[in-house]
Amino acid sequence: MKLWKKLTICTVVSLLGACSLISPLVVDYNGVRRDVATAINQNTLLSISSRHVLVAYAKEQQKILSSQYQSEDQQKRLATERAIGTYCALQKVSDKKLNWVDSKIFALPEQQEKLKHNQSLQNKIHINSAEIDCTNKF
Repeated sequence: MKLWKKLTICTVVSLLGACSLISPLVVDYNGVRRDVATAINQNTLLSISSRHVLVAYAKEQQKILSSQYQSEDQQKRLATERAIGTYCALQKVSDKKLNWVDSKIFALPEQQEKLKHNQSLQNKIHINSAEIDCTNKF
């Protein structure tokens, strides 16, 4: 019985480690900041499908960092895209994981200000969740 437990534990540890090694080959991290991609890749509790969603979410979220160079209409469009992206991502991963990715992307105070500005624009937007099509989003 002890041998069976040891074998099971070794198998589970190997599989978790293998996921971190295989993930960069399966998940396309292009367009995601290196520190965010490393954090997602090193989190051994994430499945490959969760990593795909979080990477796509991170790519979209990073657009907020350069939003001060955009017009007011473009910023509103970005806030709408963020609202839809967040809604669709929540269909596949938890809110806790999305907040974790946000904390990695918006770690600095000036980045947090940009996120707060986008969130204030997002709060003014009313989106009907019944009209959102998430099939090709993530």
